[in-house]
Parts: sequence; structure tokens; C-alpha cells
Amino acid sequence: MNGAFSKISVALALTAALATFAEAGADQCKPIGWATRSGRTSTAFEVTGGGNATPITVTTFADLQKYAKDSSPRVIYIDGTLGSGWNGREGDRLNITGSNKTIIGLKPGTVLKAPIHITKASNIILRNIVINGPGSNADQAWDNLTIETDGTKNIWIDHCEFWDGQDGNADVVKGADNVTFTWCIFGYKKNSTHNLSNLIGSSDDEPVSEGKLNVTYMFNWWQAAAQRKPRCRYGNVHVVNNLITGNSAITAGTDVLGVAPGYQCTIRAERNHFINENNPFYLGLDKKGVVEAIDNKFTNCSGNTNGNGKSFTPPYDYTDFMLKVDDVEAAIKANAGATLANPTVCDVNYKEPDPPTPDKMYQADKGAATNSFIETTNEGYHGDAYVNFDKGGSVVVPVTVDVAGEYKFEVNFANGSGETRSLVVSAGESSVTKEFKATSAWGVWETETFSLDLAAGKNDVKFATLEGKDGPNLDQFDLILVKATEPETSSSSGTAPESSNSSDVHPESSTTALPWNMAQAQVREANGILHFVGFDRAANVKTQVFSLYGRCVKTSFGVGEVSLRDLPAGAYLVAVSAPGLNHQFIVQNH
Repeated sequence: MNGAFSKISVALALTAALATFAEAGADQCKPIGWATRSGRTSTAFEVTGGGNATPITVTTFADLQKYAKDSSPRVIYIDGTLGSGWNGREGDRLNITGSNKTIIGLKPGTVLKAPIHITKASNIILRNIVINGPGSNADQAWDNLTIETDGTKNIWIDHCEFWDGQDGNADVVKGADNVTFTWCIFGYKKNSTHNLSNLIGSSDDEPVSEGKLNVTYMFNWWQAAAQRKPRCRYGNVHVVNNLITGNSAITAGTDVLGVAPGYQCTIRAERNHFINENNPFYLGLDKKGVVEAIDNKFTNCSGNTNGNGKSFTPPYDYTDFMLKVDDVEAAIKANAGATLANPTVCDVNYKEPDPPTPDKMYQADKGAATNSFIETTNEGYHGDAYVNFDKGGSVVVPVTVDVAGEYKFEVNFANGSGETRSLVVSAGESSVTKEFKATSAWGVWETETFSLDLAAGKNDVKFATLEGKDGPNLDQFDLILVKATEPETSSSSGTAPESSNSSDVHPESSTTALPWNMAQAQVREANGILHFVGFDRAANVKTQVFSLYGRCVKTSFGVGEVSLRDLPAGAYLVAVSAPGLNHQFIVQNH
């Protein structure tokens, strides 16, 4: 069996904005992580924001501020660029002090010219918003986002972008708790000595934060941040499946420090990809905490990559949709940021999309499986399910063709095992052993081809693993007729007639009385019409037209004209049969 991860959409794009990333199995439509828990326990909390409240579309900053502060559950759509900017601690600032709010940009890249301050509020969802700060400096200015005070909890920040925060990009401090950031960008475009992105806990002397400041970062992208990716105190902080990329042109002149555990802070750093980073795990704080490094990837990095101890076990599910570390960069670059096409792409009424319609004729999951599993665990398959082989497993799929011959199989498979796996494919006396190469993930489907002889009529095509071995996962397959087998006839010589590539076909001689003039009988194709020449009108003739995939697309009886004009352009196999006649030829339909 494979080491598959659970399918939660992303598999398929929800819209063009939620681009398909075959690697990711994460549902971008629901909160995850610490935001979904009560305190530092396993007790679940359902983050709904404004829930099913009737959405309000705001076009002024004053209305946005009014609804963000009131006591009613609200779903607020931001239409256009709102706010007039700020500098230091002066200007517009969005204060969210009312609980049960969903605030979301109406369009991709919705810009808010105001930092956000969440305080004394709970059950908050922010999505699809871009905040461009005025540039960092060492002044005690507003962060792009500040989440603070005891009682501020269960906050989900998703698909947002925070650039060039004046003090920081997104800080969680002073007793706030249960916060999750997903698919966000924390970045800097300007060189400064204070490009310090994400601070958790503002002081070693912050007793209100003891046991709190529990934060999850999953599927985020830090770009050119000098430090604080994140830097934490007090909390249990989960940093998983994030992309951290350095840029020396932006960070020149500063110490570049990565994930930094401080006073009473424990960090679980898991399957993150660091690129061009110094000190991915910084352990030089005076009162350092613990960072546990688990299966991270480092490209052109220097400094500590090992961490310094054991952390904690998160009390929420995430392993079913955690990406392999090799898939993190592509998935995040394709999906992070304020990319949601509209505010209802993901909402409380979200339903997981159906798998794509089969685009091949035969579905492996419709066969009879032995020591194998019919699954929907991984993304990217077609139809209802796919087959996951256990050791010694097999599946038998019934296949019916009208023409006997050699057929090319085109098989969709996935093999995330990291090694080549083989299957024995057989039908009747024909069999082939086929190797299936490793694919980059169990949710990445590719195509292999091989040939097998099939008899006219029903064939039981068996896919079986080698003894004691696992196999790839099978999704669907199609057939293409490569070469038809000439059927035997009742000719006087007892041998099959010679095949013909001509569209003028003459019956073979036979001892059987035939209802046509043998010397004159012909089947001709002209301008997309089959003409029967020299046949008695009462002749019992059956004509079948097959696509080169072996599918019968037309059947006709008698010797009237048979039109091909209603068929798509291409090559077709024509089979004409009657007493004493059984012949096939290829025509090109224009």
C-alpha cells in the first residue's frame, strides 16, 4: 500500500484562482491548526466568523470600521481599495473589537490602506486582503497586523499578504491565543535594518501570555524577511509546510535569522523549505526556547539546521494533508497570497467538488479487486475512485471490443513510493509485465502504455502485482486498436483472405452461393459515403465502423449507402461481413 495523504480539495482547483496543485491535499476552504482548538487542549472550537449572516458589501473605510466594531455577527465584503494610509501611529487603522466577524476582499488582491488591530474579539476570519506598509524602521509604529490581549482568540488569517510592515508584518502578543495563518505572504520589497516580520510575545515579562500565544503557520511564504520567521515567547508554535526564501538585495546590512524560539516558547518546525537563508533555526537568544526540526529542506543555506530538542504533539489533525517537503515550494508559489477569485469561493456552505469526469473509457475501480482497495484518498484521479494494490493484489476489468487484434493500452497511474513498481497485465493467453516509474507524489497521475492482444467480444483484463510486491495506484485506461487480426473465412483454400488497405474491397471466392455478382461486387468510399456496388439488394450484409480506439461508432445492415459524414474527421476501420465475406479496411474521413 502507499503512504498516501488525505484528499482535501486542492487537489483540484476550486476556481482559476485556487490553481490546481496536484501535490497539495489541503482544503483551502476551512480553518486548521490552533485556531480550531480551545486553549492548549484538544477540545475543538468551530471557527465560523460571521457564519451565515447576510453579507454586507462595504465601499468606504467608515462602513468597514463600523461593522468591524459592532456586536452583531457580520460577513463583510471589501469592495475596492479602502483607507487613506498611515505612518507611525497616525492615520487609518481598522480596529476589530466585535467578535464573530468574517472580513474578506471581494476580488483578488484587494488592498486595505490601513493596518489591522484585533483586540478583545474572538471567532474572527480575515481573507483575501493585501496590506502594504510604509516601510520598516525601528520606531514603535503600528504593525500591519496586531492580534493582542487576553480573550482575543480563535483567529484564522488566510490568503492575505503583509508587506513592508513599519514595525512588524503580523504580530501576536499580550495573551492572545489560538491563531492560525494559512496561505499568507509575509514579505519585504525595501531594504531596511528592521525587516522583522512575525513576533509572538512582546516581552519576557508578559505573564498574561503564559500558556497562551499558541499559533500555527501552515502553507505560508516568508519573502526577504531579515528576522522573526517567527520569533516567539511562551507559545507552542507549529511551523509546518512553509516556504522561507531569502533575498540578499533586500536583507543586505542586517543579520539574517530564521525561526527563533525565545522565553518559554516551543516550536515544532516541520517539512518547511528554506532557500538562501542564513541560520534557518536561530538559537542565540539570551533566554532561548526549543525548536524541534522535522524533515525540513534546505537549499543554499548556512547555520543551524538541526534544532535543539523535542517540542510538542499538536492536538489537531494535520498529517493527513501535510505536504511532502519536496512539494512545498511549488504548491505555495502557486497558491499563497490574496488570490481568491471571489468571497464565496470558500464559505460555510463549501462542498468538496466532485472528481473530474472520466476522460477514458475504462475505470479500474469498476473491476473486481482482490487484496486491493478502492480508494478516494489521493487527489487528481478521475471518476469515482482508483485502485490501490496491496501485496499480491489484483483487479480484473471487463473490456469488450468488436474487433480482435493488438491494442495499445493507455493507463493512468500514480506511484509515490519513490521506486519503480510492476504489474502483470493479461487477457486470455496474452500477457505483459509492465514497469511503472515513480511519480513525484501519490496525487500526481501519469500515463504508461503497452500492447496486449484482445479477442473480439468480452475480455477479462487482469492487472496483478508481482509476488510479494506492491503496485502503483490505477485510475483509468483507454484502448487503441493497433492491428486487427484477420478473421478466418470459409474460403475454398481454408485460409484467411489477404488484408487490404484499399477502400475498394472485392469479396473472396467461396463455394457458398452468394447473393451478388462475385466479379463485380465492391465496397467503395467516396466523399464520406460507403457505396455497395454489385451486391443484390437482398444481400444480408452487416457493416460496422470502428474508431481506432476500437469503439463501434456506427452499424448498418443491408447494401444501402452508409454515410461517414456525421463522424469526426479521422481514420476509421470498416468491417463488412456477410455469408462468405468478412473483410476490414481503413478509410480516412475528411
